Amino acid sequence: MSLSLLVVEDDPVNMDVLKRYLGGKGFRVTGAGSAEDALALLDTASFDGVLLDNVLPGMTGLQALGEIIAKTAAPVLLMTGHADEEMRKDAMLLGAKAFLYKPFDFALLAKILEDALAQK
Repeated sequence: MSLSLLVVEDDPVNMDVLKRYLGGKGFRVTGAGSAEDALALLDTASFDGVLLDNVLPGMTGLQALGEIIAKTAAPVLLMTGHADEEMRKDAMLLGAKAFLYKPFDFALLAKILEDALAQK
C-alpha cells in the first residue's frame, strides 16, 4: 500500500517536480495550489502526510498550519525559500514536524518524510 501525500505548492514547475519525484518514490500525490484549496481537500479526503509551502497566494502556509493540523493527524512539513530562524521556530511551535529550506536535496526530503511518517 502506498502512502498518500498532500503537496501544497503554488508554483507549477515546483509542483510538477515534487509530484514526479514523490510519485517515483511510491507516494500517491495530490496537489493543491493554495492553503485554501488544501483546507477544502482536507474536508473530503485523508492523507498520510502534508508537504506545505509557506509562500502561497492568499493565506500563507504558516498562517494555515494550525487549521491544517486541526483537520488531520498527518504530519505536516513546512517548506520555504524565504525564511529565517524565527519562522522555523514558529512553525515548529505550531506543530510542523519538519521545516525545509528551499532549495533542498531530494534525498533529504525523502528521509524527512520517512521519519515523519514513521512517527505517525
